Amino acid sequence: MSDQPFDIIIQGGQVVSGDGVAELDIGIRGEQVAALAKHLEAAGARIINANGKLILPGAIDVHVHPVYMDDLGATSISAAFGGITTMVHFAYVRPGMPFIGTLEAFRDEGEAKSVLDFSMHAGMFDVENQLEYVPQAFEMGITSYKVFMTYAKLKWMTDDYHMLALMDVVADHHGLIMVHCENGLATDYLEDKYLREGQSPRERFMDMRPALLEAEATNRAISLAQVAGCPIYIVHVSAAPVLGPIREAKARGWRVWAETCPQYLTLTHQTTLEQGAIAKIGPPLRTAEDNAALWDALADGTLDTVGSDHAPKDKKPDDDFFDAAYGSPQIETMPNLLYDGGVHGGHFPVSRLVQVMSENPARVLGLYPQKGSLRPGSDADLVIWDPDKRHTLSHNSQHSNAPYTLYEGREVIGAPILTMQRGKVIVENGELKADPGTGRFLTTSTDSLYT
Repeated sequence: MSDQPFDIIIQGGQVVSGDGVAELDIGIRGEQVAALAKHLEAAGARIINANGKLILPGAIDVHVHPVYMDDLGATSISAAFGGITTMVHFAYVRPGMPFIGTLEAFRDEGEAKSVLDFSMHAGMFDVENQLEYVPQAFEMGITSYKVFMTYAKLKWMTDDYHMLALMDVVADHHGLIMVHCENGLATDYLEDKYLREGQSPRERFMDMRPALLEAEATNRAISLAQVAGCPIYIVHVSAAPVLGPIREAKARGWRVWAETCPQYLTLTHQTTLEQGAIAKIGPPLRTAEDNAALWDALADGTLDTVGSDHAPKDKKPDDDFFDAAYGSPQIETMPNLLYDGGVHGGHFPVSRLVQVMSENPARVLGLYPQKGSLRPGSDADLVIWDPDKRHTLSHNSQHSNAPYTLYEGREVIGAPILTMQRGKVIVENGELKADPGTGRFLTTSTDSLYT
């Protein structure tokens, strides 16, 4: 251990890693964790008392849309209040937009506004015309690329030909493909059918986008990725039938990772019926049986990560459901819901929470152990978590610009009381301490997925 003094010592807390829990002090020097040991000396250091609290590695949200009602700055503030210290944004490049210029604009906005460190995925809506620019994006340190298999009517869908072409290029550069898996043409047919019959889009939303067609697309995407030799990450798994193709691929040793989101663990189609347009999300909220299956899949390792899919759209419950946009604010409530439902609810220990929210996202994107870990040499990104704090979720106490949350009035147990990034306290006792532009752009590396 170095003889240099610590800047901060966090004393008396239970330090959580993916391997378990240990009562240790954490010594922080500059931006990094310098030591973990019992009874660290305190000379000259700021002492933070964490008695009775958990100390978690800061959460990493790998599924963030920093547009709509929250820009990159507002999104980062909302995230920090929730206990998230690193975000990975989807930088969407729509048809006609300059590919590299759009990615650079997202990066520059984050460096100017974000209070959190961040990386980016490139979101591709026009693969046929954007494919040639992918090698330049790799040079920027962007190694993950998202496509949609759905939303054909919106002209967002990538067909199998161009998806396989993209996978080929991404694999050549040791990157990662991320796929929204729903059968776009079949779901569009079902939508047209039910609308023709005069049925309510709100009531039949889950039937328009059935779980079996999410499972079919997942199996197809995994198969294409395997043919191309490209690792694949399945975003926002919503239903039990989708788990089958993922389990089968993992059993074969294929390079497949999968996430779910808090809304698919805690909400159902009944939420859509009750809350209307603000609960319109793609894929749809499904059933309590799907909720239970996803909790089990998180516990047994079928699902690797949890991302928020934060998409704070400007809409109201009574808006026309068919015309309403997809998405809802999720980033600030995600750690609350995962701790309350997963740990307090008995689905898995707090060490598994750290795996799915911190360690696994960092490993997939080559940020580990700089991020997602509390060990000597890691960035001092951490959250002091009160495991016993009861509180009620409400949009009035959250920091998104969206005027609603799907969890209004929901009581949860467990809350962050301090969030730290690179040795600097950014939120403490409900007060923001960080300035815009203090976050850094992080390049990712997915080379390890090929070994």
